[in-house]
Amino acid sequence: MAQSLEFLNAVYRLKDGFEVTVEKLTLPEHSLTVLIGRNGCGKSTLARAVGGRYELVSGTAPSGLKAAVVSFEDQQKLFEDDYNLRNTDTPDAKEELGITARELIATGPLTPQIIGALRIGPLLDRPIRTLSGGEGRKILIAKALSENPGLLILDAPFDALDVQSRQALLEIIAYIHVNFALPVLLMVNRAPEIPSCTTQLGIIDNGRICAMGPYETMRNAPQVRALLTQETSEVSDLPQAPARFRVKDFKGDTIVSLKNINITYERPIFRNFTFEVHRGEHYLITGPNGAGKSTLLSLITGDNPLVYVNDVTVFGMKRGSGESIWDVKQYYGYVSASLHLDYRVSSPVINVLLSGFYDSIGLYAHPGDEELKVVHEWLKLTGLEDAAGTSFRALSFGQQRLVLIIRALVKNPPLLILDEPLQGLDGASRAQVLGFISYIMRHGRTSVLFVSHHEEDIPAGITHTVTFVKNAAGGYDIETKRLKKS
Repeated sequence: MAQSLEFLNAVYRLKDGFEVTVEKLTLPEHSLTVLIGRNGCGKSTLARAVGGRYELVSGTAPSGLKAAVVSFEDQQKLFEDDYNLRNTDTPDAKEELGITARELIATGPLTPQIIGALRIGPLLDRPIRTLSGGEGRKILIAKALSENPGLLILDAPFDALDVQSRQALLEIIAYIHVNFALPVLLMVNRAPEIPSCTTQLGIIDNGRICAMGPYETMRNAPQVRALLTQETSEVSDLPQAPARFRVKDFKGDTIVSLKNINITYERPIFRNFTFEVHRGEHYLITGPNGAGKSTLLSLITGDNPLVYVNDVTVFGMKRGSGESIWDVKQYYGYVSASLHLDYRVSSPVINVLLSGFYDSIGLYAHPGDEELKVVHEWLKLTGLEDAAGTSFRALSFGQQRLVLIIRALVKNPPLLILDEPLQGLDGASRAQVLGFISYIMRHGRTSVLFVSHHEEDIPAGITHTVTFVKNAAGGYDIETKRLKKS
């Protein structure tokens, strides 16, 4: 039987020499504790400290605690391990396949229920590199739950999950809370992600738990409402790219043209699918995890090798006709979970933003005064001025995502491809970014492709929708609709 977990003046030393202190935290048996806070407040750092990821140098904390942590950092580490496994000089068949989901999930009495509730049965034998961001998150959650931990820590676990998966996770958390003497510590960014069975709610600020109390008492506190409310943010102007980075125009009115696309993996993804984006059009793309949304975007960016056996034309260039990746990249800005996972360089924030002008991961060119001026304007606008010289990897997940969003915007491209861009952002940052995107759609010459699982995240100005709808055969039909002007 698990015991109540007590942390008192527990000081942990981080890898960079800094320290974090958990002054007082009690996690009773059967407790479900939710912590909220602004991006960069220290939620993830505290989660890793309580989870035993850092060295305890003073104070008291539970000894021998087996904690399971689910976080973006764990997902990124898993992808790095898979990449290293597959990139050896003499890979065998196993190394070429890479890590599969089944290998990660321990066998235990709760495992079949976890697999069923998260609907991950069909994913178990797939290499993790082929999973969408949401599918990968579900596998990590299943892995953590299957290890029978003494403390379960879920750091923003709902990010990138579709509506059904979010509801399934809420039900699993409630089941564990009721049936197991297992404390659960949950970090969230949105009010609907707080389970109704939450026992205590706390606020983190500057790496400290500055307020904590029973959920029923805390839920209506003004500071809680302020953190979880997503207000509309009006934008009057945005920084403009230097003249030399304003890409030359392309012929015609069509930005993207996909004609009779056919793609099959374990199941047919696209069958004779035709899709076009014209100047001035802005698309909302929705559908369940794994339906094919990211595959659609990868055809446009050229990251999918099947682009060359299909009829794909972007910015007037037919793919496979001799164009380079740089010819295409100059025309679009891109944000996605996969880009976030791939951005493993430890560059200062300002270099990450400058790399947006050059379409590179890392900065390999010498920027001019104009680029530096524009980047500093963006840093000031988003309140990240003090982070300009900070290593990108040292930022919180939400701050990293905000930096990558700015990186996509700095060159004012003709097309913005935003795949779950608001993942990990707090309410204030989500409102700010939505203000940016709506302004661009109203005033710019940029078309937007916007993927989201949250209705409240839809920016004003969407002209069309693309919806992936499950059919009777187990696949997905794709419905495209033009919205009426309001």
